[in-house]
Amino acid sequence: MRFLAYIFLLSALLGSGWAAWFFFGAPAQEDDPELAALKREIVRLEKTVAAGDLNAAVDLGWLMVRRDSRVADPDRAVALFRDAAGKGSVRGQYAMGWAYAKGRGVARDYAKAAEWYRVAATAGGDKDAQFALGELYFNGLGVANDYGRAIDLYRKAAYQGQPVAQYLIGIMYVEGWGVKRDAVEAYKWLTLALPHAAEIKNHNPQFDPRGQREKLMVTLNTTQINRAERMAREMSGTKQ
Repeated sequence: MRFLAYIFLLSALLGSGWAAWFFFGAPAQEDDPELAALKREIVRLEKTVAAGDLNAAVDLGWLMVRRDSRVADPDRAVALFRDAAGKGSVRGQYAMGWAYAKGRGVARDYAKAAEWYRVAATAGGDKDAQFALGELYFNGLGVANDYGRAIDLYRKAAYQGQPVAQYLIGIMYVEGWGVKRDAVEAYKWLTLALPHAAEIKNHNPQFDPRGQREKLMVTLNTTQINRAERMAREMSGTKQ
């Protein structure tokens, strides 16, 4: 009878949600599919990181600061970024700049963010680092405010296809920030940015390539518009 009772209890436990915990030390609650997939991705990346893959280290770090809060680990992410950056990974250098700019896993420090961005932007030619460093110069964060330096960096990023940089160059030509006002140049850059309007708005909901270009359109004649659009077509897809 005792044996039969044990069999009954065992069957009931195995059919329950916490049987795995009771017998195997596993969590009682089943992971939802998204979390389970993230954990599998972490396991895969950890193995690749252990084999010395710097890109995998940066990917794992980003997963731990940008994905699901249930797997967030900013301290580990920064350790991964720092190790990769120290071994020459441009992506790791950019990520360290991002961590200092956002205060994720380290105390926010715009000056240190600028240092890391500068390494990735100059030695590595990374478009995201060029853009991010331009943002610091534009806003005077960690470096002296310098619109001229900002637009130079935006331009380098824009020639590599960074759409927010393309948009901001257009705005700077509209406003005369760091450059002489030039409506045709502004229209050209806004035209280049236009296909990426969703990505640009995701960066800042107030950024509106279409609306800004429409405002410019009424100030230009047909010849000027045609010239700006021709220049945009010629530039599209080019690299500096």
